[in-house]
Amino acid sequence: MLYPIVRPIARLGLKAFYRKIYLSHVERIPQKEAVILAANHPTAFLEPCILACFLGQPLYFLARGDLFEKPFYAKLLRGLNILPVFRLKDGGYGKLKDNYSTFEACYEALAKRKTIMILAEGRTKQEKRLGGLQKGTARIALGTLERYPNGLEEVYIVPVGVNFTYADQPRSEVMIDFGEPILASHFLQEFKANSNQGMATLTDTLRDKLEQCMVIIDHPEDEQLVEYLHRIYRNERAVSELPVVAYHGGPLESEKEVSATVNRLPEKEKQVLRRQAEDYFMELRRHGVNDQAVVRGQQNIFLARIALILGFPLFLLGLLWNYPPTWLAKYISDTQVATLEFKAPVRWAANLGTYLTYLLGWILLAAFSGAWILIPIIVSLLLMGYFALYYSEFYGRYRSSMKASRLSPQVKAGLLNKRTALIQAFKKMAASYV
Repeated sequence: MLYPIVRPIARLGLKAFYRKIYLSHVERIPQKEAVILAANHPTAFLEPCILACFLGQPLYFLARGDLFEKPFYAKLLRGLNILPVFRLKDGGYGKLKDNYSTFEACYEALAKRKTIMILAEGRTKQEKRLGGLQKGTARIALGTLERYPNGLEEVYIVPVGVNFTYADQPRSEVMIDFGEPILASHFLQEFKANSNQGMATLTDTLRDKLEQCMVIIDHPEDEQLVEYLHRIYRNERAVSELPVVAYHGGPLESEKEVSATVNRLPEKEKQVLRRQAEDYFMELRRHGVNDQAVVRGQQNIFLARIALILGFPLFLLGLLWNYPPTWLAKYISDTQVATLEFKAPVRWAANLGTYLTYLLGWILLAAFSGAWILIPIIVSLLLMGYFALYYSEFYGRYRSSMKASRLSPQVKAGLLNKRTALIQAFKKMAASYV
């Protein structure tokens, strides 16, 4: 019941929280079939929220059983199509038995050709590599086929790679890729002969397919190098900020290619690239500029100033009116959340809660005072808050551009030369270690 009510509100919240959301190969999700979306799990709950908001079909989710301990939260979560999965640490073997009812609910949902999303890793970790997969996805898919041998011919498992530029930060980018569906029926005979082996084989296949949809950095010590290269290549492409949701995977393919190349390189070549990248970015910091400003140069400073002057009144109104709920959400996230993987999700959820409360207060004020003119004013101020986001980011780019414009021609040429040398060295190595 809550699902269709919360969904449009959450969609608006996500469009404000993220600068860009890329969804690629959505057409690979079978329609009107039994489907499991099996995703990696970099944040506490943002990835299921994104899919629930921007995919056409309603989704059912599995979540940690300990979230259902209190009756109020259990009722709320079930109203959002969320079912509990209990782990040994959530209450011992007694709680594990409660999973049978969850599996039964999943079997029934798939038999009715609904779509279930499963966070296949079974744990949350913000890292650009895939952790160990749990067998729950395979158990549910194969168990459903075994339970309904006549009424259901196939369960499709779609690998879903969830990638963030910066998973712990608002106004970053999300890149979600849907892989080719895995047909669970291909593993059914092995499952019937040996259930554990059948589930293990299907899980291994899912792992291989899921990694193809993700930015993978094999070694943690390479993360900084990959980040430097990602920053450079992000500034090589022009990004249209609107619409927020785009249905293509261009940026993800670029980031996957960079990380895959670094994974292939011998350590000696990585050391060369590290030195070049660190030297270039250290030089940027020394001059107080960033890569984007250096590479894109001075972009019509006069027109930018006019736009900033004309837009400032709307920015100020939007900033002041929207400041209380956004400040409170940030305060809650900063002071009440210790785990990195929960910071961004809690901040987003707190933003939804504080905004709904804030808006309700203004609507009640309009109702009790009879000043209904406040309603269109409130809507306008809310839109101004959205404008203020883009204004702030535009102003940030303007300041960076101004700093870059003050660099001497010799300094700027030196920076560009170092940048070009780094890119050329990377491309040469990429061609040599295909």
